[in-house]
This record gives sequence, structure tokens and C-alpha cells, in this order.
Amino acid sequence: MKKTRIVCLLFCVLVCCFLTGCGNLLKNEQMDREVERLIAALNEDDADRIYQSLHPGIVTREEFDESYETIRKIWEKSYTHTKKLNAINTQKTLGNTGNSSICEAQYYVYTPDKFYTINISYLSDDNGEGMGGFYLKEGAEPMQISGSFTTASENSVLQWAILIYAVLSYLLIIITVVDILRKRPRLFGLWLMAALTFFSFLLRKVPDNTYVSMGVNWFIMPALKIYNNGSWILVLAFPAGAVVYWCLRRKLLDRKSEKLNDSKKVP
Repeated sequence: MKKTRIVCLLFCVLVCCFLTGCGNLLKNEQMDREVERLIAALNEDDADRIYQSLHPGIVTREEFDESYETIRKIWEKSYTHTKKLNAINTQKTLGNTGNSSICEAQYYVYTPDKFYTINISYLSDDNGEGMGGFYLKEGAEPMQISGSFTTASENSVLQWAILIYAVLSYLLIIITVVDILRKRPRLFGLWLMAALTFFSFLLRKVPDNTYVSMGVNWFIMPALKIYNNGSWILVLAFPAGAVVYWCLRRKLLDRKSEKLNDSKKVP
């Protein structure tokens, strides 16, 4: 029983993390400040300000001015933007010659007219600290504006209905897993895998095309997600494995009981 409770607890934690979208919680305040300072300087076309924010000696002024001309042609001034931290990595080095740390981050930046990807690094060592460099290019993955628990205020009634259905589906799966672990029908290991199985339907609309697919999945999240580039994704998923288990549950338990009775009769 104790083992069953531990398994159920871990399963519930996994489902809660999945439903709340923990991947969207990636954040680093220092790098957020650095990228905001960079965006402000780009809007003012202030090359001096950007150069002064670089780590001392990381690049000469001539080298910086040459590379900045390319950046100037890419960036279009906009005082309204939204950013999303997509990836971050921090490395620290300890040695006899000194200690250093470098943080590298990738941001998606969305303005009313353009999308950008900014890769930025921040270096700190015995010589000082500052930006180790940055790379700017046009284009970024579209940003989700509604359709999940993290965009609650923007969700429509239909989007909330699908999310509530998703929660109920996972509650059914949790109840099913607990029942399988308690009753242990024949081939209960396979039934545990089956209980996590969804039959899914996906409809994806992008500006230039529409995609439709169906399949069998584990841990899929039903939702209607809308993005800032006009595209949307509709995912509908039916907890087929759990439903099939409950339809066959009585028969499975009866067979288990019959097998136990037969084994007791054997001399």
C-alpha cells in the first residue's frame, strides 16, 4: 500500500506540472534587465551605449562598429514589445588564474511589426563584467496569447471548456491508475500503460496552410491555442485506455477471482 501511494503521488505531481505548464516559468532577472537595456539602446540607435555595456576588452571599437552596421539594418525602432526567455545556460569556472562565470540566454522579442531572436551573453571575471556579446536575427517562434492556464485572462469560453475537459480527463486517469494498483487485475502492468493512452485529433492552422492528424499519444494536453502570428492549434484527446479499462473492469476482476479460486482448489 505504501508503494502504491508513492507511485500515485509522483504521478499526480507529474500531471500537475504538465497541466500548469512549468516550461513557461523560465526566468532570469539579470538577463531580463540586460536584454531590456539592449532593446532600449537599439531603439535609440545608441551604439556608444551598447559598446560601453560590453565586457572590458571583449572587442575593439572598430570591430564593434563594423558588426553594428548589420544590426542597425535588421532592427526597426519600436517602443512596444513583448519578450520571452526561450533558453538559458550558466557556466562557472574556478581556477588558479581567477574565477569567471558566463550566462548565455536566448530571447524571442515581439514588436507590433516584427519578430526577433536575440542571443545574449553576460561575462563576469577578474577583469570586470558586462555583455560578452549578442546576436540579433529576424524571426522567432510565435508566442502563445491564449489557450492555456498561464493565459487565463485571455482565454475564451470555448478554450476554458477544453481545458476543463483536459483536467477531468487527467482526473479520470489518476483514478484509473489508483484502481489498477489497488485491484491488480491480470496483466495490470499493461493496463497501467493503457490507462495513460489517449486517442487524439490535431488541427493546426498556420497563415499558409492547414494540417490535420490523428494518433495515439501519452500525456497529451487538449487545448485550443492561439498565437500572435494568427495561427492556432486545436488538440482534442479522448482518454481511450482509461475508458476501456472501466468498461472491462468487472470482467477483469471476475477473471482474477476465478483464477484465485481455481488455484486454491488444486491439491
